[in-house]
Amino acid sequence: MYKILSLDGGGSWAIIQLLTLRDRYGNMNGHKVLRKFDLVIANSGGSIVLAALAENYSIDKAISLFKDKENRERIFYKNSFRDRFFPVDYLRAFGIGFGPKYSALKKREAFEYLFPEMDKVQMSELPKIIGKESLKIVVCTYDALNNRAKFFKSYALNPARYDSVRLTQAINGSSNAPVQYFDFPARFKAKESDVYFELWDGALGGFNNPILAGIIEAYKLKVDLKDLQIVSLGTSNPLMSSDSKEKFWDWKLTAQKYRRKKLAFHRMKSQLSFFGETVFNQAKTILYQPPDTANYMAMMFFKATTGKELNDNIIRLSPLIHFDDKLSTEAEPLIKQLYALEMDLTKDAQIDLLLQCFNAWKAGKIYNQPIEFEVERNNDQLFRLIDLCYQDEWISGENGRPKI
Repeated sequence: MYKILSLDGGGSWAIIQLLTLRDRYGNMNGHKVLRKFDLVIANSGGSIVLAALAENYSIDKAISLFKDKENRERIFYKNSFRDRFFPVDYLRAFGIGFGPKYSALKKREAFEYLFPEMDKVQMSELPKIIGKESLKIVVCTYDALNNRAKFFKSYALNPARYDSVRLTQAINGSSNAPVQYFDFPARFKAKESDVYFELWDGALGGFNNPILAGIIEAYKLKVDLKDLQIVSLGTSNPLMSSDSKEKFWDWKLTAQKYRRKKLAFHRMKSQLSFFGETVFNQAKTILYQPPDTANYMAMMFFKATTGKELNDNIIRLSPLIHFDDKLSTEAEPLIKQLYALEMDLTKDAQIDLLLQCFNAWKAGKIYNQPIEFEVERNNDQLFRLIDLCYQDEWISGENGRPKI
């Protein structure tokens, strides 16, 4: 069988991927984990997990990258007023939280510090260093100059068009979320090239969940699709809570009612909230790229090409941050706190919430992400294609499921 590991983006939430791997493999060294697979593809936060494994950190040490406050602040290095650019500098000076907060340059320096061995070698050298020369590694980014997805690989299907870069360079591009997070595209050039790349997060190309890209890469490598076994690890999929939906509706009504009453300053906060929520939701949609879509299309593709049942080839593990009447009320306070978290978590208390999220998800108190579902009017989930619980999905080799 040909085994693929697919790692979603999600910033600090990528610690959930490492906790999942530790639950499966114990405190295994990174190279040993990677040797269990034939192709590893990653985006953004998932690419940082990949780099930690490639650096041969133990899983516990890789987890400490996210748990250690100093390391988090190295990656999410906040720009001072002096280092921000117009109009972001003035908006944030007046308390309007719009625009990028962090330095892409400092993030690059953080990766060079955290992954020194990976910063010495080209991606093409990694399979031999890891101890499996047939291993294929792919990192997803977005080319800001050509407005298209750009993948960096450890191998070349067409040597004449191969861009040789270091893994630290690739993950700096892959994790470079724009709009609300990092200030400028990650800039570097390939070995023996005079042309610079300007790169954003691979989510902008539609690959926050890179499972489909992994399947296509395997197909291009002439792997029989019937032989594929894929483990797709997410970083959560948050839905809008009932409370947030009610607030959004109230803000919309206020904006509609007072849009022509320009001096109704006491209603400006609601109108600004409606505008901000609308803009930020659009930005998040671009960055997050609903992961259920990628997995659903992957499973439909498998069914069409191999005739196998939808879940035969893929294990999908990612917590669904949502509460409805079907879940135990015990999880409700935690889920309400998780709703409020963004991707850029730098406080210890926020990381602790992610640890609680993993434990609740593992215990079945938080749903595993559905592959196909509908949200009913009362905010309940109508599941169509899903393994509801973490333990239901993480099965090894039973009933034809992937064995990893």
